[in-house]
Amino acid sequence: MKIYISGQISGLPEAEALSNFEKAKSYLEERYQFNPNIKIISPMHDIEHEHHDKSWESYMKEDIGELLRCDTIAMLPNWGKSKGAKLEYLIATHLDLDVIFI
Repeated sequence: MKIYISGQISGLPEAEALSNFEKAKSYLEERYQFNPNIKIISPMHDIEHEHHDKSWESYMKEDIGELLRCDTIAMLPNWGKSKGAKLEYLIATHLDLDVIFI
């Protein structure tokens, strides 16, 4: 099983966004008791964004590609403030992925 973490990045200081995703990843690892059969994907930590122009659209294309390989999406509390997270949620729900609200 793969879980994709979704939440606000744009508009936040980078340190705050990183912290939010780190805390979510730690929470999910503990929740699933560090099960080696469960992979948790944080777009800020686990997706290499080295090969594009760093535009919002380029980040989203890579992130959505990873989301499509997941079974579950975990929504951070601030996801409703993010155009990207709302798009990821819409895709996930239309593809019948499980949804976790952190």
